Amino acid sequence: MDNTVQNQIVQFNRLFKRYDDIYRRAAKNFDLPELALWILYVLRENNECTQKDIVDQLLQSKQSINSSIKMLEQDGYVKLEYSEKNRKNKYVHLTEKGATLSVSTANKIVEAENRAFKALDATELETLLKLFERLSTSLNNEMGKIK
Repeated sequence: MDNTVQNQIVQFNRLFKRYDDIYRRAAKNFDLPELALWILYVLRENNECTQKDIVDQLLQSKQSINSSIKMLEQDGYVKLEYSEKNRKNKYVHLTEKGATLSVSTANKIVEAENRAFKALDATELETLLKLFERLSTSLNNEMGKIK
């Protein structure tokens, strides 16, 4: 294998893990499980989410999302309501206590992200997103070939 490409893969993976660790440390600083912080992040934008919506947005297992939502519910941060149309669907809503927590945690994450993204100009940001999408699609296709 081309040593240059392998070195670039190692560098990319290190950067990607570093990026992921930024959010893990933020959750720890807020004294929250990482997945709970991500759920608050999703709910701060849309307080009309089903559990399935959250699973789809966060790309986490249904069981992991369900466990985190139950913990948030037990702590009084979210409430679950059945859909009137389909009793299988439960909507997850922030409580007043949850909205307050979301402002002091997820909103701060979003503000930091906005400041960080503004460090790139529009062309750089567009290029970054296009290239990452292209790489993710290609890697997904290649991983699908592994048996």
